[in-house]
Amino acid sequence: MTIVAANPAVRRRARISLPFTLVFGGVIIGLSTIVAFFPSLFAPYDPAAMDYNALLQAPTVAHPFGTDSFGRDVLTRVIHAYTVDMQIALFATLFPFVFGTIVGALVGYAGGWANALFGRVVDAIITFPFLVLVIAIVAVLGPGLVNMYVAVSVVGWVFYARLVATEVQVQKRLDYADSGRAMGYRPLRIIFRHLLPNAITPALVYWMTDMALAILLGSSLGYLGLGAQPPTAEWGVQIADGKNFMNTAWWISVFPGIAIVITGLGFSLVGDGLAELLRTKK
Repeated sequence: MTIVAANPAVRRRARISLPFTLVFGGVIIGLSTIVAFFPSLFAPYDPAAMDYNALLQAPTVAHPFGTDSFGRDVLTRVIHAYTVDMQIALFATLFPFVFGTIVGALVGYAGGWANALFGRVVDAIITFPFLVLVIAIVAVLGPGLVNMYVAVSVVGWVFYARLVATEVQVQKRLDYADSGRAMGYRPLRIIFRHLLPNAITPALVYWMTDMALAILLGSSLGYLGLGAQPPTAEWGVQIADGKNFMNTAWWISVFPGIAIVITGLGFSLVGDGLAELLRTKK
């Protein structure tokens, strides 16, 4: 896809070629965001409304995704779950991204003992599987979305910090960093105004992919009863609600699962497209 940008002050037109994956993924995420902000515009029913005359009803015109064991419309609950799961994608990754980027930039520039200490912290955390650590922390704090965000943040910032620290170590050896030091710039100015803008690309790309993983993690914890709690409309909770009816009412679990796949694919495509775009610019 090609976008042509015209500037009266410039004689020739600049042509910016956007990768197809970035455009397609952006469309998915854009539509998902609209649904997340305005679920009532798209949902035909109240997500908590029960109809005991329509229990476990197969997909029909009135209920395109069928109904669950309480007679609730599955399509409505899938739509309203966008609000919760898109919130999970953002809040479970925003603090790790920001905090990890800052720590990584400082450690990468300082080097020496700071880098050695950070290496020991990384080794201690990545020794255990990410999901196991998150489940353990949530089990201690108690189930719920807020505790899930805390658990993911405690562990997840390390991966961003490692990416940024490695890139900053490369950037600080380049000529423009030496020029800044020769001109007497303070270290914080060199780090945040010069090095970090050139070193943050891998973290941005990873952030997009991490949002997809956060949705999968949030759904997994919801399925296990450690994330969003019933009767909240959340995809993992919906899949758990339908696990005992897979032979007779498959739609309760299948349609939320499809929503997870599509939304996760959108974030992954945006990450791939962003990486390709940034590589092309270089």
